[in-house]
Amino acid sequence: MLKFIGLGDLEEASNRGRFAFFGMLFLTFFLFADQNVAAANLSRIGAEFGFSAETDYRWYIGSLVSLCFFVMGGLLSIYSGILNDRLDARRRLQVLLAVSALGESACAVSAFAPNYTVYLITRTLTGIGLGGIYPVIFSAMGDYFRPANRPIASGYLGLAMGLGIAAGQLAGGFLAHSTLLGMSGWRAAFLLMALPSFPLMLLLWLWGELPHRGAMDAGVSPEMHTVRLSDLKKIFQVKTNVLVFAQSIPGCVPWGLLFTYTVDFYEKSKGFHVNEANLLVMLFGGFAILGAFIGGYLGALVYRIKRELLPAFSGATILIGMVPVFIMFNYEGKTITPMFWVAILAGLITPLTGPNVRAILANTNLPENRGSVFAMFNLTDDLGKGLGPFFVGLLLLVMPDTLAYNVAIAFWLLSGIIWFLMLKQMGYDEDAVAATLAQRGGKK
Repeated sequence: MLKFIGLGDLEEASNRGRFAFFGMLFLTFFLFADQNVAAANLSRIGAEFGFSAETDYRWYIGSLVSLCFFVMGGLLSIYSGILNDRLDARRRLQVLLAVSALGESACAVSAFAPNYTVYLITRTLTGIGLGGIYPVIFSAMGDYFRPANRPIASGYLGLAMGLGIAAGQLAGGFLAHSTLLGMSGWRAAFLLMALPSFPLMLLLWLWGELPHRGAMDAGVSPEMHTVRLSDLKKIFQVKTNVLVFAQSIPGCVPWGLLFTYTVDFYEKSKGFHVNEANLLVMLFGGFAILGAFIGGYLGALVYRIKRELLPAFSGATILIGMVPVFIMFNYEGKTITPMFWVAILAGLITPLTGPNVRAILANTNLPENRGSVFAMFNLTDDLGKGLGPFFVGLLLLVMPDTLAYNVAIAFWLLSGIIWFLMLKQMGYDEDAVAATLAQRGGKK
């Protein structure tokens, strides 16, 4: 069964190891649900905290909160990544659970925020969960799966992320005009997304077990590793890393726009009902989940044909995906229905790159450096997502909203071009990792 769904390498893990992998998938779902739970309620949250004007609530509830959320996540991922590279498997799992508990606790407390200051603080602290788990789960992915199968495994983790983001958006939109448990719908949505993860964390604590470092790589890797300044220098000596980090910030700016401002744009600027606007984002998000999942399988296929084509595939899908997104934000029609189809197309194309970039990073870095590498990637990734809404918020202060959104989408052009600079470099760096591992011991 595991081979049929592309996860055949899990058959070599223990029962507790397999439980931990699938448990991480579900935990990732709940943590990423926290990210977008407020997006459908920017105006309603703003009104409750005294920001009624569009420019005010878009800035204070949309831009500033998103920036703080993602910057916190990015910074925490650095510390989490260093711990991941230093500690053994059991303590890596403990790091995963600790940051998850902190993030979900902050999300739950957001439901009871009495004023904007408390809301900003709790939403910022919620970023601990997303940022803290990122380097741990993707480093573990490299330990669970062989290089050729990592795009598919990354696709499953991306599937959990996408489903979580969609669930958070859906919960926020569904409860937008409701009262639940005696509180506003947007407040109840925070509790709904946060609370289920706590029993899951307990189960992982009791029965979860991560694989040993480098378990699926050729050669021997240290289970515990002292992270030195030289290790951080090595990260930037790998040119593939530098190019991936460079494309990440501009590549994430449009994503920050899509999941923060689209509902409000279609409701307030285009005049459509909030449920229609929310459905548009749900269609995009839902098919983005499918697109990311398909991207993992397509990436694995491309890798097996010729691995150097994987960066070209990633760059091309980014550039092609720009087109339907531009159409979404420049539509002037009276009915929203045509945009539903455009959102589906955009959702299928734009996320195809995601699972492959994470597989590339796992393949071009030594096992004991992967936590730090994914931490750096998450920092640039989160800076892009956080700076996206923040940058758009600045643009909205000086230009019409449609123009501001078009400028944000155009950042994908730079990201796509950078991908094509990796065509030869990725294979060179991957061979260097394989040679180092082969020197340490016999092939597995």
